[in-house]
Amino acid sequence: MNRLTIMIITICSLALGQTTDLFFSEYAEGSSNNKYIEIYNGTGAEVSLDDYVILGNYNGNPWSEAFTFAAGATIENGGVYVIANSSASSEIQAQADELLAYGAPWYTVSFNGDDARALAQISGTDTTILDIIGTLEGGDPGSGWDVAGVTDATKDHTLVRKATVTSGNTDWTSSAGTTTEDSEWVVYAQNTWDYLGSHPHVDPSIAISSPTEGETFYTTDVTVSFDVSNFTVAAAGSGDGHIHYALDGGSTVMQYTDDDIALTGLSETSHTFIIWLVDDSHANFSSHVADTVTFTVAPTPGVTSIYDIQSGAVTEGTAVIVNGTVTAGSGETPDGNGSIYMQDGTGQYSGINVYISSSTGLTVNRADSIQVSGTYTEYYGKTEIDNVTSITVFATGASLPDPEVLTLALADSEPWEGVLIQVQTVTVINANTGYGEWWVTDGTDTLVINNAGNYSYTPTVGEIINSITGPLNYSYSEYKIIPRDDNDIVVGGPPTIADIAIDPTSPTEADDVTVSATITDDGTIASATLTYNSGTTDTDVTMTNTTGDTYTGTVPAQANGTTVTYSITAVDNDGNSSSSDDYTYLVIPTGGAITSIYDIQYVSDPTTDDASPLDGQSVSISGVVTAEFWGSSSNRYLYVQDAEGPWNGIVCFEYDGWDSFDFTTSSGVVHSVAEGDSVTLTGTVDEYYGLTEIVDVTEVIIHGPAVNMISPSVVTSGQVMTGGTEAEAYEGCLVKVDGVTVDNADLGNGEWSITDGTNSLRVDDIWDYYYFPESGQALAGVAGVMTYTYSNAKLEPRLARDVVEADGAPVRLQRIQQVLYSDLIAAGEDEESDISYMYGDTVTIEGIVTMPTGLSYAGAGIKFIFQDENGGPWSSILSYDPDSSAFPVLYEGDRIQATGYVYEYSTGPANMTELFITEPVNILAVGEDLPEPELIESGDLRWPTTAEQWGNVTVRIEEGLVTNNDLQYEIFEVDDGSGGVLVDDDSDSIQVYYDAVGPPPVGTFISSIEGWVYHHYGSNVDSSAYKLEPLYMSDIEFGAGPPTISDASRTPCTPGPSDAVEVSAEIIDNSAIASAEIMYSVDGGAYLSVTMSVGTDDIWTGTIPATGTDGARVNYYISATDDGTDQDEPKTSTFPYDIDENQFGYVSKDGDLSIEDIQFTEWGSGDSPYDGCEVTITGIVTADTAQYNSGYGAYAFQSGSSAWSGIIFDGWDDSELTRGDEVTITGTVEEYDPEWHFKYDNNTKLINISSVTVEGTGNWVAADAVGTSDLAQDADEVESYEGVLVSIGDVTVSSVNSYDWSVVDGSGVECLIDDDMATMEANSFMSGLEEGTTLTNVSGIFNFSFGTYKIQIRDMADLGQLGIDDDFAGIAREFALYPNFPNPFNPETRIRFQLAENSDVKLMVYDVLGRKVRTLVSDRMNAGHHVINWDGLNDAGTDVASGMYVYRIKAGNFIAHRKMLLVR
Repeated sequence: MNRLTIMIITICSLALGQTTDLFFSEYAEGSSNNKYIEIYNGTGAEVSLDDYVILGNYNGNPWSEAFTFAAGATIENGGVYVIANSSASSEIQAQADELLAYGAPWYTVSFNGDDARALAQISGTDTTILDIIGTLEGGDPGSGWDVAGVTDATKDHTLVRKATVTSGNTDWTSSAGTTTEDSEWVVYAQNTWDYLGSHPHVDPSIAISSPTEGETFYTTDVTVSFDVSNFTVAAAGSGDGHIHYALDGGSTVMQYTDDDIALTGLSETSHTFIIWLVDDSHANFSSHVADTVTFTVAPTPGVTSIYDIQSGAVTEGTAVIVNGTVTAGSGETPDGNGSIYMQDGTGQYSGINVYISSSTGLTVNRADSIQVSGTYTEYYGKTEIDNVTSITVFATGASLPDPEVLTLALADSEPWEGVLIQVQTVTVINANTGYGEWWVTDGTDTLVINNAGNYSYTPTVGEIINSITGPLNYSYSEYKIIPRDDNDIVVGGPPTIADIAIDPTSPTEADDVTVSATITDDGTIASATLTYNSGTTDTDVTMTNTTGDTYTGTVPAQANGTTVTYSITAVDNDGNSSSSDDYTYLVIPTGGAITSIYDIQYVSDPTTDDASPLDGQSVSISGVVTAEFWGSSSNRYLYVQDAEGPWNGIVCFEYDGWDSFDFTTSSGVVHSVAEGDSVTLTGTVDEYYGLTEIVDVTEVIIHGPAVNMISPSVVTSGQVMTGGTEAEAYEGCLVKVDGVTVDNADLGNGEWSITDGTNSLRVDDIWDYYYFPESGQALAGVAGVMTYTYSNAKLEPRLARDVVEADGAPVRLQRIQQVLYSDLIAAGEDEESDISYMYGDTVTIEGIVTMPTGLSYAGAGIKFIFQDENGGPWSSILSYDPDSSAFPVLYEGDRIQATGYVYEYSTGPANMTELFITEPVNILAVGEDLPEPELIESGDLRWPTTAEQWGNVTVRIEEGLVTNNDLQYEIFEVDDGSGGVLVDDDSDSIQVYYDAVGPPPVGTFISSIEGWVYHHYGSNVDSSAYKLEPLYMSDIEFGAGPPTISDASRTPCTPGPSDAVEVSAEIIDNSAIASAEIMYSVDGGAYLSVTMSVGTDDIWTGTIPATGTDGARVNYYISATDDGTDQDEPKTSTFPYDIDENQFGYVSKDGDLSIEDIQFTEWGSGDSPYDGCEVTITGIVTADTAQYNSGYGAYAFQSGSSAWSGIIFDGWDDSELTRGDEVTITGTVEEYDPEWHFKYDNNTKLINISSVTVEGTGNWVAADAVGTSDLAQDADEVESYEGVLVSIGDVTVSSVNSYDWSVVDGSGVECLIDDDMATMEANSFMSGLEEGTTLTNVSGIFNFSFGTYKIQIRDMADLGQLGIDDDFAGIAREFALYPNFPNPFNPETRIRFQLAENSDVKLMVYDVLGRKVRTLVSDRMNAGHHVINWDGLNDAGTDVASGMYVYRIKAGNFIAHRKMLLVR
């Protein structure tokens, strides 16, 4: 080594340049002599150190020495050179290239933090500094220099150069920096040598890649995979160190490779695994390098079938593993990559939605065969698997299940949820319902089509789609199909079969019959088949394509009198098929003459003689009914036509009305014929004042629906008007005139006229078609049959649909609503023929609001009714929307214009035509007069033929009697002598009123009742499908009837033996009260009468005399009789309403009453005779402050150890009460606590406690020993134990219910125990009870809460010794659904039911429109009693509106429902 003289350093000019050269990579100022400097070569080549020196200074002085390296010293590229103190630790020495002793001449590695060091290069006489630690500027820094925000970092620290630094820095201020971000150095604690010997340094890391955090394994062997970075795992001396790991805090295991770690034989529980890096001495690094993961080993589950999940056999929340084929892959559903559909078979319940969180990164493709692990969840009514932990793809390109071809008229769509389905031959009825969705119909019902953005098809209203395929989704309370791509939507329907005809048209027994049809398709026709039946069996005939699109087939000749039924089926090249309706013809004898109508009607010159050439002759005609007789004047007119065009139609007249005629059909005699029927008719041709008719008809044979329907011939006014060029030719024919205007709105006798601008045509009204002409009104067209009366040719529209408004004009409500009478007859049987002919059409309607928004129940939605201003039949329609904000607030008398599509809301036999509004409602005017209610008979609403025309119309019934008031859903039935109709409470105001006062008594006279007609639920069989819905109580005018008695009270409330008791009540009647009296009985004796007298405000008063006997028990009720006006006899009412169930009462007693006096009642209602009275009673506390604070919020005390001796009280917080305290309490007896209806109703208790006096302590009350049969819900004496401390022995838990437990003793009859009063310890103990658990005894306070009687356990002392009955076989039970409690309710109620056996249970809440509101249960449940709480929320978690709701249970084959009222 050579030493440079100070003079050299001083004399040489220092070129303080900075180059990419050697630089300091590490500096350590450790304890004692643990000091070193490390130099790094990053130049790309080996560097000799011959020309390099390390300059040093001390305590702020100039450079005072220069250290030269050992001769020949070099640093290889990427290597380091370490100079260390020779007294440093062995670990440092092991890494050192040169060791320097402390002292002169070399102090290079004997610095103390305030000594600068520089790396310099010598070239000739120049010394260039390359890098520096510290600085000469500023003098002595004191203890050291700050680095990276660390004070005195060059003292007692290690500095390691960051890997991002590639050259030295002679600007120490810049190099040191002020923060960890801007410094070139990382500062470590003193004696940190982990990085010595190499450079650059990136901190080592270790990361577990498997298992993932929270992952569940269904195997006891788990492999841990991990990644190590910037660290070589190897045996000692061969790398940077090795691995330590531990499981669940156990022993540390060492591993010297980075291979996976196999954990075997793990227990089925949660596990925590930690892995970390150590050096060769097994020491942790100063910055601990580790990773941890928690995972679970669970019992290996079997693969669950989708059927079991969807059908309810699996409990919601269960972890499941499901195998199946992906039917809609990632990105093919509206949920994007987050949702797929899979299927593990075919048929119902075979498909399911799988929701995959985007955070998993898991995706699958259609036709992948996969296994999914996740959790079964009900997401707003949709069954799905979520919380997916793994998806395994077994194979790709698997065979997909064939889609299930379904119609939309499904009784229950739920079994098909998640299944790949296909609907065929559907029509678009709404092209945009929002969110890209659209609606289609197949004629039986409607379906929403989802849009995941994967198909290019744009729907157009009216377009026919051959098929739509996709999984069936459920969202926002609607079932929806999800087309996955363009292939799932096949536009173009199956073959169209039209123009069916037979030749000859009236075949005889000698004729083969050729059946022809026009069959078209967007592709090609693969086959056409004629199927006929002449008696017992079907015969198929292959049809031949003769010319163009015409196909023919032949039915061989049949015997005389045979009715042949036939149809045609066509199949196209895509496999799509369609079939025609069934048609019939009757074979007549050979020579049996069928006269063409043309031969009857045709005359060569009608201007000279228009009489039929066959006038007076008997003829037989065969044709199609173009105008049915129903609705014509006295049902006398029937029109028949045997071909389209002139001369081919005729009117058949029956003076006595065709409705009494015997029509012949293949199934017997009927008294009706329908428009479109094919008939053969025999009668006599007659000329009646210029009108050719067939009269004196002797036979009409109905063959069924015609093969070829007659379409109206389009004519002009000039052709068919009086004196028109072809008026005679079209007499009796079905015609239509287009593009006309009303030119005279009133010609008298119901006639009016239209003009095409040149000629005028009379229009008559022998049928009701509900058009109200206005002069100048444009019409798109008028159709009907032509007649001739009173010297004029006239057009006779048959139905509202025959008069069509001009384009752009509002559509008449009657045109939407009216259907043929023959269809109404059919609707009574087929429950669908009353559907609007404009179903699915988008229309604009104008009318006057007759039922405003917000008045009647609409669930979470909104509805209103509006009516044509002319009123009458068919004039109203209801609009409903599930979105309560969809409509503006509408009031009675608002004239509005609304646009939407015609829809049918079906509930079983009831099809109610609605307008589903699609555009904002336009309010044209306000305060308009309402159409007058139509006066009808109650019997008119019993069958579709007379009731359907009044759907949604406001009608009035007069002079009726209440004939039934004990109905499950409706309020009462009213009958005016023509038959009863049900009166319902859809209106909130009606509902609230009758829920408060009860229905009117049977026999009540109703002067009049108005309301709108609701076609909803019920049955045509018992005439319950149509209901009358009054809007306001003022719509019901009661005549004289049974009086109404209310607000009864007595003074004094707690009488003594010497007190006479004044009883008062409000008694009203629509006529006059003839008499009122109090009927009372003392100690069970005969009832005596006390006359009541009326004062002000209809308050009647009477006085029960004093009993004179201490302890005498008095029962009484009030009776009132009216004067009988407008009734068959005077009517009497009693109050309480049912005196066999409940009466008022008291005990005439000196001094305070006993608990038994207050509790005892002989009446089934269980109500205390002192309900509402303030009393003072004494007893021993049996449920004390511990129970009050347990969450039950009430105390119990009793005066003995027998029935009727206990009672509950609450509302006392002023002092602590202890079990055994004798207390005297003053409070009010209450059966229906207004603060706690849901919890305490029907539980006799004291409230409003004004004083509690502790008379003594340490008393003891023995529990009343009873059996479980004594405490059963329907036990005869169960009410007597309310509030009493009871005890039962040797019981077995027979059922674990939702909120309580059923127990049973040797009687085999169950009672309930509960933990509402229990201490925390007892509550915890009871949570472990399970079916078959035995208890030597159970004690507690017997109470009535949440709608059931039960024993309330107080603490562990109430529970006997625990055991288990391995032979317990359960209890024989019945299925039952009980009334909810409370009812009415707000905000929540409980629904109680019993299962006879373990069952798949669905408990649903519906609104009165039949729309599902909430699924309360969809699960498999154990046999026994169950109570389910409904909190008034729908499936979306939002509050539902006040109103009537139906709860319905299906458990196995058991189905039942009940009604409940929510009043907010």
